[in-house]
Amino acid sequence: MSKQEFLQRLRDTLTGEVPGNVIEDNIRFYDEYISTEVRNGSTEDEVISSIGDPRLIAKTIMEASENASASGKTYYESYSGSTRSEYDNQEDTGRGMHYIDLSKWYWKALAIGAVILLFFLTATILTGIFSLLMPLFGPLLMVLLIFWFLRGMRR
Repeated sequence: MSKQEFLQRLRDTLTGEVPGNVIEDNIRFYDEYISTEVRNGSTEDEVISSIGDPRLIAKTIMEASENASASGKTYYESYSGSTRSEYDNQEDTGRGMHYIDLSKWYWKALAIGAVILLFFLTATILTGIFSLLMPLFGPLLMVLLIFWFLRGMRR
């Protein structure tokens, strides 16, 4: 696999899964890394095979990005080598603001499904109410029509 193929496969796998700046930073990093290793005497194939599968690397980047956003840190703060581990932060759980991230396709599909379900539930309830009230409206409408007719004849 060539360097361009590696970088393109990495970009394709990351697209839509992590923010664009994270994609560009990682593409730039691997591009520079491969170029540096080739300048140091390794072949492009050796360097790429030592790095591994770009899809596996992308999965690691996606998990790191999700963990960083879940912990409230930026992507880079999660790799900055902070001395506190996630286990030291146990007492902080539940205190942060939780938000719904609709950036993934399955969350968008779930949100659309929930809206459609809510629409059908509302329509079902309204239809049920009208079907219960319709037997009352028929005779009531008939009485009002007779009353209107009789009132009109008296004038």
